[in-house]
Amino acid sequence: MDAYIAPILIAFACSVVLAIPVALRRRAAQPEERDAAWRDRLPLALRALRPLLRWYASSIDEELPSSKREVIQTQLNAAGASYLLTPAELIVVRRVAVVVGLMLALYLVFIMELQDPLYLAMTGSLVPFAYLYPDVCLRDSVKRRQARFEKEFPFFLDVLVLGIKAGLTFSSAIEQSTDQLRDGPVKEEFSRYLREVRTGVTRRAALDRLADRVRLPAVTNFTASVSQAEETGGSLGEVLADQARQRRQERFLRAEKLANQAPVKMLFPLIALLFPITFIIIGFPIVIQLIDAGAFEIF
Repeated sequence: MDAYIAPILIAFACSVVLAIPVALRRRAAQPEERDAAWRDRLPLALRALRPLLRWYASSIDEELPSSKREVIQTQLNAAGASYLLTPAELIVVRRVAVVVGLMLALYLVFIMELQDPLYLAMTGSLVPFAYLYPDVCLRDSVKRRQARFEKEFPFFLDVLVLGIKAGLTFSSAIEQSTDQLRDGPVKEEFSRYLREVRTGVTRRAALDRLADRVRLPAVTNFTASVSQAEETGGSLGEVLADQARQRRQERFLRAEKLANQAPVKMLFPLIALLFPITFIIIGFPIVIQLIDAGAFEIF
């Protein structure tokens, strides 16, 4: 009888997790319609849990400390997920991941009947790994987004300088420059900057928000230079030209650094994979000749 308790509990937990979003779908219909105006489309894995995320997040949103909310919001902004999840919803995603990891661990222990200590230890690590997995994905997304931003930002500055020298205003030049870019973090962030300026936010405040979201030294220097040129009455075209020239040099130095690191990174694969095979190819005929000559008979 005890052998059937664990499967029944796991089946019940799975049915509850799957039934709650369906039961809450009607209740969350109106908030979803309002969110659709500014929300990005959730990944497929979270789309089915959208009602649960919205409902559960609303219950813990008021209890979330402001300091923790700011830290999580900064991470979401840097990952480009500020229109995808709220800080409370990210906490809900962590808890849902823990539940899924716990259910999987119970399934492996009670249904698959794992008894090996190594497998049990690996199964026990599923729950903390599931809790950390959303943060790991968010951190990787931040790194990928910042790397792509650094790659596309010099081209954006070159087009921006051309627009300024052609007689366009700063906002018009940014609008023309974003139109020339393909979809990516640079286009998203400067399009958001334009939307904020059109809604009445000052240029300096919008630039500061952009720098806080991206969190890159190149963008911070760009926003500081533009704000300083606006305050002192300096030539904005010359300032942007200097910024574009500096970003191109930084991109060249970064590419040169990666090229110098390539031989060091290739050293371990060469030693671990290529050299043993080379020694086997060279030494195999020698060993065969020694065997034929009876060199190993003394052993």
